[in-house]
Amino acid sequence: MTDQDASASLDDRDRARCAVVARRMDAAQAAGLLGLACTGLILLGMAAGAWRDEDLVLALGIALLGLVERYFALRLRLDAGLFADLAAGRIANLSALDDGLAAIGVQHAAPRSLDDRIAGGRRLWRWHLSVVVAQAALTLLAVVSS
Repeated sequence: MTDQDASASLDDRDRARCAVVARRMDAAQAAGLLGLACTGLILLGMAAGAWRDEDLVLALGIALLGLVERYFALRLRLDAGLFADLAAGRIANLSALDDGLAAIGVQHAAPRSLDDRIAGGRRLWRWHLSVVVAQAALTLLAVVSS
């Protein structure tokens, strides 16, 4: 991507794509609630001494997955807001976005195209969902086996 591409204003099609990505990322909050519920259930069980020694390792693993889920949820929330700002025109172009990201120390080494950013958002969404599904399945296993 050239500097000229990055500084070019986004057209209506690009803004619509950004809006759709932002909404999809916002929808991940529902999965995040499931992840939080799993973590909470496991932590309550640990506090109450509900897990046998062999189940404690599983419970700790689920709790650690909860930390990973929260990290992905935070990243999704940040990225959703940035895509929403691009869609609404509050961030004029990708160059302005990169300048803002650089100001807080989270910019990639090389500028990325909108397509690359959207693909990265999809990957992040899938990783988050995968962690929540694993967490829910393992929580169900821990509850059933205890």
